[in-house]
Amino acid sequence: MNKLTQIAISLVAVVGMGGLAVAGDAKDPKAAGAPKADAPKAGAPKADAPKADAPKADAKAADAKPMEMKPPQELADMAKMSAGTWKCKGQGMGHDMKLADMTGTMKMKLEVDNWWVHGSFDSKMGKDSFKFESFTSYDPASKKWHRVMVESGGGYSMGDSMGMKDNKVDWELQSHGMMGDMGFRDHEDMTDAKAPKMWGEMQDPKTKSWIKVYEMACKK
Repeated sequence: MNKLTQIAISLVAVVGMGGLAVAGDAKDPKAAGAPKADAPKAGAPKADAPKADAPKADAKAADAKPMEMKPPQELADMAKMSAGTWKCKGQGMGHDMKLADMTGTMKMKLEVDNWWVHGSFDSKMGKDSFKFESFTSYDPASKKWHRVMVESGGGYSMGDSMGMKDNKVDWELQSHGMMGDMGFRDHEDMTDAKAPKMWGEMQDPKTKSWIKVYEMACKK
């Protein structure tokens, strides 16, 4: 079973450096051969100093408001519905590439200053153990949900969703694992909010065909 991806956030500080002004050697006006400067004559008009044009204020810039940095309300709404511990049952594909009975626990909570919904999944598929960590957020500008995931076995994935439609949510992900790079799709059916159903499929890197790798239902 191959899904999920890893998120890492790094902060880079950029330090600006000022330039250096280089001055030439001053000449002594009394030195031999140096031309004498003409003294100003009486009554000669004074040259007006050039006037610098005052910069015009950008009306749009003046009216611009600082960006409001707070988590989207959609995240709080999602966390309100999904937070808690869920018990899941179904089938999942093991290392032998065969579907086996699966039982698992999913824990959901809002984290990272309320910017990400964190999901922790721990399961058994036959004799195999499978775990993943997922982080889901929402971008109001694109009106898309974004998800990054990492899984046991070293696999990871990243992708997005347009959100819920007809009580269903579809995710398009790009994954990397032992089988290489491939597409992955997650499907969530929230018709029964108290017992949502989920299933996923991966795209075979060689044949490009889609193969179901898990299906399960969860309850609190």
